[in-house]
Amino acid sequence: MHNVQLRTFTVESSRYCLRGSFPYPNFTCSMKSLFTFSFAVLLAASAFAQPADHGTCGTTIEDQLAIRERLFANKKAIAEGTLPVSDRSGAVSYVPIHFHLVGDANGAGKHKESRVLDQLCELNEDYAALDIQFYLKAHPTYGLFDYSINSNNVYNNQTNTFIMQNRRNTTAMNVFVVNTAETGNTLGTTLAYFSPFADWIVSRKDQINGSSNGTLAHEIGHFFSLSHTFLGYETNPFDSADPGWPNAPVLSPGGVATERVNGSNSTTAADGIEDTPPDYNFGFVSSGCSQYAGGAKDPLGALVDPMENNFMGYFQGCNYAFTPMQMDIINADLQTPARNYLDNTYTPPANEIITPADLLIAPISGQTTQYFDNILFQWNAVDGATQYLVEVDITTNYASPNAQTFITNQTSVLVESLQSNRTYFWRVRPFNEYATCAIARQQSFKTPLTSDVNEVEGLSGWQIWPNPVHESQSINVAIQAENAFEANINVFDALGRRIQSLQGVRINSGLNNIALPLESIPNGLYFIVLDNGIGRSSQKLSIVR
Repeated sequence: MHNVQLRTFTVESSRYCLRGSFPYPNFTCSMKSLFTFSFAVLLAASAFAQPADHGTCGTTIEDQLAIRERLFANKKAIAEGTLPVSDRSGAVSYVPIHFHLVGDANGAGKHKESRVLDQLCELNEDYAALDIQFYLKAHPTYGLFDYSINSNNVYNNQTNTFIMQNRRNTTAMNVFVVNTAETGNTLGTTLAYFSPFADWIVSRKDQINGSSNGTLAHEIGHFFSLSHTFLGYETNPFDSADPGWPNAPVLSPGGVATERVNGSNSTTAADGIEDTPPDYNFGFVSSGCSQYAGGAKDPLGALVDPMENNFMGYFQGCNYAFTPMQMDIINADLQTPARNYLDNTYTPPANEIITPADLLIAPISGQTTQYFDNILFQWNAVDGATQYLVEVDITTNYASPNAQTFITNQTSVLVESLQSNRTYFWRVRPFNEYATCAIARQQSFKTPLTSDVNEVEGLSGWQIWPNPVHESQSINVAIQAENAFEANINVFDALGRRIQSLQGVRINSGLNNIALPLESIPNGLYFIVLDNGIGRSSQKLSIVR
């Protein structure tokens, strides 16, 4: 048995997986493309130390065997023609996917939305040949992305399955993006895994990055009932250190029949798929995606020639692909009653979005804004876009502690929390639930020392009540004025989006009581801003029904 890992991940019992990993203790993994890390393969003769930075898939043999019945049922349905398997003629099936961006106990460390959009773009390239495409499915409570999980026991391990189950989007494939994907595997770093029992995918955030590492594509292969091409050799890759070399044993170390080159047992051995050639986890002990030349033979003495670029194997850095039978099985699994919750009646508003060069309106060209704590970012509408990702930071990688991110369906956002006397960068990326490949446009600006704290002239004081709101469908805005004036009363959410407005409200001298309806506003933190065009004043409002 080798103490070497190619790419491994650890996952709670019954799940791990990642692409290009070697041990998959638990169940689904995205092996091949999984590794964006450089991966030095150590050929171990007996006991050799395994570098701690090797990544692997967290799927165990047992977990893969747990989905084997589904795999064989899908193959049977294909053979009997009882399921409408896609012929990949261009009729696309759209599959909803939901990303949970998990933070630690303090809410820190959540993955960037821009990287998720990049990854979805790459994932759809990986599955284009199958006529399957994925789109972001909003959670009815938590929105397009779920930011609500702040737990060390999800962020650094996944022992808090209660909160994961509670936040699950029941109408989408669920992907939990975490810091550490933990399954108990001690052979290396688990990069990702699929849990066959919870029916969700867990991935380290460094694997959701838009690269062609194949990690997520691999995990989704497990989700749709595929096993590793080398099932049975997860923790014991076959090489010259093994007894009987170069002839492989009849049974793999994991107890699954070793597949023969002549295909005589391909329907039951290893992954159970006839058009994937034998592979005894050679990717774990090979370098890169070079043609395997290790000299291993099957139990009958035939030289083995694996498919190095198969999505469900462990070779690294390949231009990955599924075989025709793997494609059919994935499509068949999508059509089974167990996958009915993946509603695919969705039609995207646009399949492609082109970002115009003149997207951004203001602030641009390094200009200095009027105030540092009241900046309105504006851009042009883009054909096909239903959402805009807005990022603001003091660095162009948008990864400093000062970075702020907003997602809006409007063409402006108001930001009141920047620092004075700083140079900032901002960018906007148009997208819709499916088309996420558009580039962002960037501009810079400077903030002054001037604060927007001018009080409204004639305003003696004002108050909103009830605050917090527990049951009311409206609030009362009580305004005491020395002089009469006209003002706008606007409600902004915590992301700076204006969601309610009363324009041209007449404020008389003395006490004024104004009702502001809230029935369409969900729970959260808001800012009520009183503005007469010359001065402004704001107060916080909490809605907790």
